Amino acid sequence: MSTTPPEHPDQNDALAIIEEACTLLQGWYKGDLRFDDNIVPCRFVRTDEGRLVAPVMVAALHTADTVLMIPDEHAPVLELLLSMAPFEESGPDGRWADRWRIYHGEEEDINWAFFDIDMGRMSGIVIDGDALLRANPLAEEEAGLCRAINELGPEALQRVCRKRLEQEVEHPLVVGVDPDGMDVRATFDVLRIPFSIAIDTPRGIVNTVRQWAD
Repeated sequence: MSTTPPEHPDQNDALAIIEEACTLLQGWYKGDLRFDDNIVPCRFVRTDEGRLVAPVMVAALHTADTVLMIPDEHAPVLELLLSMAPFEESGPDGRWADRWRIYHGEEEDINWAFFDIDMGRMSGIVIDGDALLRANPLAEEEAGLCRAINELGPEALQRVCRKRLEQEVEHPLVVGVDPDGMDVRATFDVLRIPFSIAIDTPRGIVNTVRQWAD
């Protein structure tokens, strides 16, 4: 009697799901943090190396089972099993607290932590945490890029949001840029505007955004 082995996604399907998970993680800055019996909203940003940063309740720092759940209306939920590493805002890593405020404003919790992704799960696929780390090769140029794009003016950025996202944004401000897209802070949220293809030069990014604004 023969038996049929259980079905597994082939390598191409698995790689496609991993890429989808990375793209989803790049485009979202909020989710639900689950620890013990708690589920609380969580807003986060990414470091240059792709780690996540957020202010959290002190209770979240003292549990071994912490999961970040990221929803999306166009994609399956991405679940991330996390390890947390607290840091002091007054120490050498305090710049990541500043980055968080640039994206999200003032925080309610004051316990800052790095989120290291131990494992992810999406569409039934278990993903190694390292596969979800996506560093920003333009990190050193990012601040200058944000300034150059914002200097195009709010009306130009409003046209970009209208054309690329079909959204009206009253006071758009570019707060982050990487080869795959840029992050725009709106009144109540952060919006991700992806590039059609990866752009690895600052000049190429500024020229692309300028064309969108015309």
